[in-house]
Amino acid sequence: MLCMGRKVLAILLSAPITFISCAQPTVTRGVAKTESHALKSQIPAPDPGKYHSILEARNWQNPYLIVRANGIDVRPISAVTQVPTMPPADVIAYLEKLPSIAWPYGLVVAVSENGVRVAGDDARIKRNREELVGLLKNAGVTVNLWPSA
Repeated sequence: MLCMGRKVLAILLSAPITFISCAQPTVTRGVAKTESHALKSQIPAPDPGKYHSILEARNWQNPYLIVRANGIDVRPISAVTQVPTMPPADVIAYLEKLPSIAWPYGLVVAVSENGVRVAGDDARIKRNREELVGLLKNAGVTVNLWPSA
C-alpha cells in the first residue's frame, strides 16, 4: 500500500512538471507594422460631386501637390500658399497636421508634375511621383492626378 501511495504521489508531482516542460515557449513577436493614419480618422471620405467639375488648379480647395525633381511642393487650402519643398516621405505627416478646413472635398488631393524641367528631371520626377502616390494610397488618401502646367 505504501508503494502504491508513492506511485500516486510521484504521478501527481510529475504531471505539472511534464505539462510545464512540454508547453510551447512563449514567443515574443514583433508588433506587425500597422500604419495608423490620422487622416482616415479625421477627414471624411472624398465627395467627387464637390470637385469633379473643377478644371483649374486655382479653384482647387484641397491640398494640391506638385511633384518636382527635388521633392514635393504642398500647397494647402489655396494655390497661392506655399510650403518648402519636402521629400515624398514627409508629405503624409505634413498633411496630417492640416486643419479640417483644408479638406472641403474630403480625403482627396490633387497631384501634378512640375511642367518646367531640365535635362535629367524626368526620371527623378517619375520616381518621386510613384513614391508619393504609393504613400498617399497607403494612407487612404484619394489621388486626383492633374496634367502638368
